[in-house]
Parts: sequence; structure tokens; C-alpha cells
Amino acid sequence: MRYDPLDYLYTSARIRAMESRLVGREKINQLLAAPTVGDVEKLLEEWGATKEQEYGLKGAFASVAESLPDKALLHFLQYPYDCHNLKTVEKCRIKGVAPDALLIDLGSVSTKSLITVSEKELFSLLPAHMAKGVEEAREAFAKTGNPQEIDFVLDRAAYADMAEAAAPYPFAAELVRVQAELLNLSMCLRLLRMRNGELGRSILMRAALPVGSFDEPFLLSCYDGGEEAFCKQVLHTPYEGVFEKEQSLADTERRIDDHLMGLIRRARYVTFGAEVPIAYLFAAERQGKNLRILLAGKEAGLDAQTIQTRMRESYV
Repeated sequence: MRYDPLDYLYTSARIRAMESRLVGREKINQLLAAPTVGDVEKLLEEWGATKEQEYGLKGAFASVAESLPDKALLHFLQYPYDCHNLKTVEKCRIKGVAPDALLIDLGSVSTKSLITVSEKELFSLLPAHMAKGVEEAREAFAKTGNPQEIDFVLDRAAYADMAEAAAPYPFAAELVRVQAELLNLSMCLRLLRMRNGELGRSILMRAALPVGSFDEPFLLSCYDGGEEAFCKQVLHTPYEGVFEKEQSLADTERRIDDHLMGLIRRARYVTFGAEVPIAYLFAAERQGKNLRILLAGKEAGLDAQTIQTRMRESYV
């Protein structure tokens, strides 16, 4: 199906009306002012953003899917959940435990199918790279006995599938590329901080996502030169304000999230097009992340100001 922004006139109008349901800055302030975790949960129930509803994300996916002219647009947003579920199933299989409670039913393959269908049928339901990646992940684990190898293989496969699914939609393709580039740089920095030498170099080569403009030689040059060289290299990329020398990894992660939100907010100036549903679903995912941070802070007895400093930028 050829992408035409005009096909999204109805979808865009409907989603603009739905944006008021998002838990944005004003509602976050209400939650921060709530005296107890119970009071927070009561408000979330009123807003349809409980833990059981993935903090509103399930409803957001369902509502967007109803109005889309092309359901394929959802795939690049669903594939990370497929990847999470596959990794969980594989690791639980190794441990001999049931994965059900750890799965998130937001992928392109239902969690029920993931558990009940035959392996041949499952592979036919999965996107091509992840289907192939399951066998590769098993082989990698069998050779090393390291469950982390499952993550490396399936994460790479998921991003390859995401890039292919997003390709017809320019905004989606840009979002996947930027996410992959930021994750690759973040991975390089983490490995540098761990001072693992050749082991870190080897992990970087096996785990780097195969999407974006940063090829293997560039990432290795970032790693091999140490953190000072890494920061100098990043100065020549669009992410110079994200990574800074001696900045904590927690601050780096927050800046990555805020950089992505800056990209997503461009959709606020688009009248109609695929940008509108993509931004809405990304905003719903960010909503879930912020609510988890807020609830964790409340449960730990942190004050509102401390919790707020840990939260990410909202879409609304």
C-alpha cells in the first residue's frame, strides 16, 4: 500500500480529540500531589490508565487500530513487544518456568498464540528477521551458555524488522533510525564505562543494531578511543547535546528519552498524516514509563520534586 497522508484525515481528526485523555503535565502534577499510592491508583483508574491496562497503552493501541486506513503502520510499534515476548519465552524455556505473567500482549502476535501454537506456525506469524532470529538465538546460547546472547540476536532482528515495516512511512522510518542510533551510542558508552577492553569491543560488534547511519567502523572508533574520543565523535552527529563526558548514565538515558520526545513533538504541527497516530502511541508509551517512575517513587517515599526530576518529557 502506497503511503498517502490524505488517507489519514479521519484518523488524525479522531486522534487529536483523543489527546486530551493522555496523562500529561497537568495530570502528572495531580498525581504528584496525591498523598498516597492508593490515591494515585484511584486517579489512574478514573483515567483508564491502570497497571492492568498497561497504563493506558492497551486502550491507545485499540483506539488507533480502529481508525487506521493501513494497519501495517502499527507493526513497527508492535515488534518491540514481540521481541520482548520472544526473549522472555526463550529464557523461561531454559529455566523451565512459565512465561505467562511476564508477557506483554501488545505485539503483532498475541501472547496466547506465542505459547499455544506450534513452532512452525509461530514462525509463519512472526516477521522474517525475528522468525529467523529465534533459531540463531538458540544456537548462540547453546555455544556460550550466556542468556544475554539471546538479547543480542533478537534485538538486532527486531530492529531489522522495524526498519522494514517503517520504510513506507517517512516519519516512522526516521524514528526507528534515530532510536537505533541513540541505542548504539548508549551501548558503546556503557561498555566504555564498564572498562571491559576486548570483551566490550566484542559485545559491541555482536550487539550493535543494524539500523542507522553509524556503521561498525564508526562505533568501534568511538569505543577504541576511550570516553574522551567518544564525546568528540558524537560532536559531529545530531546527538551532541545528549552525550557529555562524565555525565551519569541515568542522565544520559533521560536525555535520550527527551531527544526522542523532541522528534515526536514535531507531529503536533502536522495537520494530518501517519505522524499523528505514531506520535499518539509514542506518547502513550511515554505515559506508561512516567507513571511507573512516579509510582515507584511514591512507594519509596520520595518527595514530589525528587520524583519529578526523574520523569521524562511528556507529549502534552
